[in-house]
Amino acid sequence: MKGISATAWGVYSVWHRHAKVYQKTWLFNSLPPLSEPLIYLVSFGYGLTPLVGEVSYEGQTVSYLKFIAPGMIAIGVLSQSFFEGAYGSFIRLSFQKTWQAFLTAPLSFTEVFLGDWLWASTKGTLAGLITGIVAVLWGLYSAWYLILSIPLIVLGSLLFGAMGLLTAGTVRTIDQMNAPIFLIILPMFTLCGTYFPRDTLPPLLGKVATFLPLSSLADLLRWPLGLPQFWPLELLWLLVCTGVFAWLAGRKIYPQLFK
Repeated sequence: MKGISATAWGVYSVWHRHAKVYQKTWLFNSLPPLSEPLIYLVSFGYGLTPLVGEVSYEGQTVSYLKFIAPGMIAIGVLSQSFFEGAYGSFIRLSFQKTWQAFLTAPLSFTEVFLGDWLWASTKGTLAGLITGIVAVLWGLYSAWYLILSIPLIVLGSLLFGAMGLLTAGTVRTIDQMNAPIFLIILPMFTLCGTYFPRDTLPPLLGKVATFLPLSSLADLLRWPLGLPQFWPLELLWLLVCTGVFAWLAGRKIYPQLFK
């Protein structure tokens, strides 16, 4: 098994290569995924706030704009890290053969895997921070709260980046990506308390949505508005999901490189 060992320099080399490639087309590549949560924030904020006004969350009444702002940060983290891990890694693995080229250099599988994973996580973290900065400038989120939330944003990016890598290692064609996107990602976008409190859902559907990891991330990012009673379990759930998805992703990708 080539390379269960890893060095920080090897992981950085893979990450740096992806960053250099990204720099050449950063404007066109970053505009759609980075603007998506911002468009949601503006459109839902201006479109629904006059209709909704305020919502009840954790025993207190808050404005709808302040409620959805953390949800949009979570969506930015999800979309950017997952799609980079899924589409970006799949293209590098199956079409460009970038992973195979890395392995001809003195790099281990673990270094290539971690470098790709950290790159997907970096894009998710940037998307979350940019959305958060807009929320801060809008007066919907405190700058201090955003700084303290950076570890949560990074954790969420690692989690959804790992989900993306698992997708890249599981599917065999790009068309097959529609399955996890429409069966898992889209339900998380809409049902995990990003646009409305989950307690408005039917009880069974609400319980199912609670187990989707985006629910825990959105809840924890709303800590300035009040933490759920079982927030330590939600944090633990995010950590467990991150480890499990990363492990499964490695198990799926490795056989494709070493047959």
